[in-house]
Amino acid sequence: MSFIPTTTSASNINTLRNWVSGELLRISNALSKTDIEIPIINAAPAKPQTGQVIFADGTNFNPGNGRGLYYYDNAWIKIA
Repeated sequence: MSFIPTTTSASNINTLRNWVSGELLRISNALSKTDIEIPIINAAPAKPQTGQVIFADGTNFNPGNGRGLYYYDNAWIKIA
């Protein structure tokens, strides 16, 4: 997801309402994009986080089952 919030200069409830509505629409549009690009990495992440998804190259970085897509849950688990 690629979303950077904007700041508001709302001076009353109506302009604040319009700003919030616009931000929610921008969030919705960012979440609805179906093309996700995961770069192939060749080194283990320094601090893996639960739920992190990576694509390992399988040579310089092989979490256990070769090249492929992995997620982290106290260990790297191959997805595909």
